[in-house]
Amino acid sequence: MIRAFAPALGSNGGGAILNVLSNLSWLSYDENNAYAVAKSAEWSLTNGVRLELAGQGTLVSGVVFGPTATETMRTHASDAVMNDPVDIVRTALDGIEAGTTEIIADRFGAEAKAALSGPPRGFVLETVPRG
Repeated sequence: MIRAFAPALGSNGGGAILNVLSNLSWLSYDENNAYAVAKSAEWSLTNGVRLELAGQGTLVSGVVFGPTATETMRTHASDAVMNDPVDIVRTALDGIEAGTTEIIADRFGAEAKAALSGPPRGFVLETVPRG
């Protein structure tokens, strides 16, 4: 998609591309390693494309966040601690407006980023206490 739209953005003086990443770009989650691998590759792609498109004035940002209350996540992990999707979108748009290249949208993303400086570890899904 980026390759398809980049020429149009460039011919109009630039613009912005936002890649939706995940805290699993930097951590793994047991039984969901394929997703983590894909998000890690997308993070790397985001960084590379950012360099490629900077000369045409196109900002390439990645937004990193953890579990969010989408229909899929509510079905998959109804008792998990989750973000409100509106908060993530607001943070992402504010980040683009500010020219931020790596938008850390919640504490899960911040904790994952901080964990990169230590030994590898997995992500543990937090749950809401019952009762």
